[in-house]
Amino acid sequence: MTVIVYSLLVMYPAQQMALAQGLPPPRAAEIAWLTLVIPNAARWSMSPVWGRLFDRMDFFRLRAPLNAGFAIGIATFFMSDTPTGLMLGAVVYGISTAGGDVAWGLWVTKIAPPDHVTDYMAVHTFATGIRGVLAPLCAFHAVQSLAPATMGWIAAAMSGGACGFLVPEIRASGARRARERAAAGGAAARVAAEAGNGKPPLR
Repeated sequence: MTVIVYSLLVMYPAQQMALAQGLPPPRAAEIAWLTLVIPNAARWSMSPVWGRLFDRMDFFRLRAPLNAGFAIGIATFFMSDTPTGLMLGAVVYGISTAGGDVAWGLWVTKIAPPDHVTDYMAVHTFATGIRGVLAPLCAFHAVQSLAPATMGWIAAAMSGGACGFLVPEIRASGARRARERAAAGGAAARVAAEAGNGKPPLR
């Protein structure tokens, strides 16, 4: 749904700002700033940050704030009828898109077995391409019966709701890491105790 709404980013500010009282219809350059320059500048500047977080965080813990960021960015952009609101939404959406690029492109390396990463990636890349082709068609078909703002609300609600599906995975991964740390700590304690007793550590 996020990709479907993304297809309407160019259309929405032109419609909404033209309807807002006292605001003239935006020029093409203004729409380009709102839908291309600002979000992509935020995307470019935040990509290294999300890359470092991807290396250090559990995948599901990373994905939850990403979904929340998409929800906030989409809601802010599509609910605003002022240049300030549209710019704020564009910035938040661009920041979230930077993290989405990293997480969406590399999640396979966190989930797939090491000897099957290329297989998973091939299927993932193919499915992503199909999604990119179909999303604009679905968007402009849906906007004939739904207002862009309504579609924005639906997309924001779905992105926010997706965070709830991640909660069980976050809890399970947290419990798994706790067990691994406890096991590693126990092994280290045994090695230290055996070394203190003058015995060679057990292998």
